[in-house]
Amino acid sequence: MTRSADGTAARVEFAHAVRTVMAEAVREGGTKPTLKRIAHASQGKSRPSVSTSAISAWKNGERLPSSWSVLESFLVALEQAASLPRGKFDRRFWERLYTLAQSDPVVAPSRVAVFPVRDADPLELKVHRARTLGDGTAVPAYIPRDIDPAVRKTLSRIRNDGGVVLLVGASTSGKTRCAYEAMTKVLPDHMLVVPPHVTDLPDAITEAVRSGRSGSPCVLWLNDMEQYLGPQGLTLGDIRALRVARTVVLGTMRSRIREDLPSHELVRLAEEFEVERLWSPQELGRARERLRSHRDERLRLALDQAEDFGIAETLATGPQLWRELRGASVVNGNPRGAALVWTAIDLALAGLTEPQPADLLRDLHERYIPGRNKQLIAPEPFDAALSWATSPRDAVTRLLIPEGDGLRPFDYLLDAHLRDQGPSSDLIPEEIWEVALDRGSQKHQRFSIALAAHANDRMDIGRRALQPLADAEDVDTLRTLGLLYERSDTGEAVQWLQRAIDAGDILSLRLMGNLHFRKQDRETATAWYRRAAKAGDEVSQSYYNYPGVDRRPTPDELTPPAAPPKADDEDDWDDDREYGPSARTLRVLEAALDILSDMASMARREIGDRPVDLGDGYAFVFSELPVLTWRQDAQWRRQMVRCFDDLAEDIRAGKWPQPTCTGEEMAVHLAIEQASSMVVDSPELVASFVEGLPPHHDDWDWGLCLDVLLEDTDVLFLYEPWSQGIEDSDDHVNQFMGIANLEAEDWFKPFYGDSPRDPERGFRD
Repeated sequence: MTRSADGTAARVEFAHAVRTVMAEAVREGGTKPTLKRIAHASQGKSRPSVSTSAISAWKNGERLPSSWSVLESFLVALEQAASLPRGKFDRRFWERLYTLAQSDPVVAPSRVAVFPVRDADPLELKVHRARTLGDGTAVPAYIPRDIDPAVRKTLSRIRNDGGVVLLVGASTSGKTRCAYEAMTKVLPDHMLVVPPHVTDLPDAITEAVRSGRSGSPCVLWLNDMEQYLGPQGLTLGDIRALRVARTVVLGTMRSRIREDLPSHELVRLAEEFEVERLWSPQELGRARERLRSHRDERLRLALDQAEDFGIAETLATGPQLWRELRGASVVNGNPRGAALVWTAIDLALAGLTEPQPADLLRDLHERYIPGRNKQLIAPEPFDAALSWATSPRDAVTRLLIPEGDGLRPFDYLLDAHLRDQGPSSDLIPEEIWEVALDRGSQKHQRFSIALAAHANDRMDIGRRALQPLADAEDVDTLRTLGLLYERSDTGEAVQWLQRAIDAGDILSLRLMGNLHFRKQDRETATAWYRRAAKAGDEVSQSYYNYPGVDRRPTPDELTPPAAPPKADDEDDWDDDREYGPSARTLRVLEAALDILSDMASMARREIGDRPVDLGDGYAFVFSELPVLTWRQDAQWRRQMVRCFDDLAEDIRAGKWPQPTCTGEEMAVHLAIEQASSMVVDSPELVASFVEGLPPHHDDWDWGLCLDVLLEDTDVLFLYEPWSQGIEDSDDHVNQFMGIANLEAEDWFKPFYGDSPRDPERGFRD
């Protein structure tokens, strides 16, 4: 198995050079270049931004910049922050040093595993073990899940250009197995990069970027992705580096954690799929078909309990272990063993998700033995209790799983406990919170504790967990506190986000806009979005592509005639009157649709499957669409071109261009924007389009077009930074408003069952 590694001599020299150049800037500069000032100086330019945490990591030799452009941006920002002349620091020297550091020979092996996807072992990737059969198989044959085609299609689409796929579901729902099967079927020739722990993430990113640059596409495997998103986790710079390297990021996350996870750029970019705990009738049918052809006692038992439990969780013996734990705290049972398990469960729910020492469980478990007089229940000796808790059932798994030098609870038990009790401020004893705060000294541990506290309405604990990092001006921590406080104290949230912004964090500019939008202060929100867009935030940039009607005055030569006077006995709404876009309005709309179709077709041929890049002048039309469409492939873009063509054909056939799907709805919005601007900017061209058509008092009434051509304007929510995620059918705003078909892959599904369009009509090219 190939492994990556930390470099030695050149990397040490690089870290020393960073410290030296910063000291030189302090000595010779006109102003003191603090980390905050350097980070701030790197914002809002065409070059990449640099965070304070990244600079600290370079100084300490913990990692290298993700690219030369990032390092050059740091040097420019350092010169600016210190009021030194541009070019003060020799770029050729730094480029040579950076190249040497990247290629430094390996002496100390990294823990990051790198090997071909085809060689991946499901158990090594944390697929849950089932009871081992006589032939030694611990992983049952895979039963296809309903979401498999969608997951595999997405992986196939992003295989060359990279992207993020996230599978969400309850513990033992089968999400890791689903991800493994999709990856090995679709991407067998990719390299697989697996960081065993969040502290190994910098090495994993280096390996992924190096692999991409060498022409070997790779998959970054992030099982339980949430542990890689906090401090010491993925930064915006890391995400950009992975995107440039065209890395496929494939991750999993438990549903309860996803629901309470603060906004993170990697999750925003992800295409999410829900793996249901309880299997559908179609999935159960496939399981029964498998059982008929291949007798498997494990599968038979799982099918017998399928009404109450998912097949995957039963194969992993989750329900059996939960019942055993619930019934163990009785006389002649295993009350001390159960107490050890409950202690481990609460420590994990308090954020200490890593294995804990058995001695710690010994010290804390007494409170979990029922009754004031513990001896009445006759608890077993400690060694017997520990043996009971750590013994595998059916050679599958255990209540407490030995790992390294510690023990962790089987993750199914955490989800089962929360299904029974639900998170609350009194779910976890105060003593456990204090132990978590005392033992969770590393960045990722503090972040995990804060998330756990937030989920249980204990932000007093969350703040205590993150305060040391905040005091050190860690940007990720400042932003996270702003997000966590928004629900309970918006004033506090504003203060934390402002501190993150002052430290140079671009994402917090958008989040500040979101916060003010939710406070119904649209004007202030827009100002923040404008700042975020100028600083390079893609979502905020998309906001300024919001299609609208050009409200400038109509040129005199195209001014519509006055409406005829209304008769005294005529109602405001006359059913006999023709109501809708005028002939000349429709003719200009037709021309706008044709123009947009031509431009979109040229852009599709130019950029192919590549993601939209706002710096690429050839992406127009697709760059005007909401940001969630920017990573769609050429076939998706081909269908979008056809939306413009179909609507133009409707007008030529004497019909109104009324959308039949979300893609056509978007095309109407863009066409109205284009047509309304043409009337103002190109009156001679418009006059040539409408030659021979009689003027009408409703000419250029674009508001009327919006009213009669569209049932709603839900698709425009996708431009709003505050509504990121609204396309997801599980989003509460989506459900409240009854929104459908906003996911990019659903844009061309007919609104009402069968499409009125001829399925054989083909494409223009």
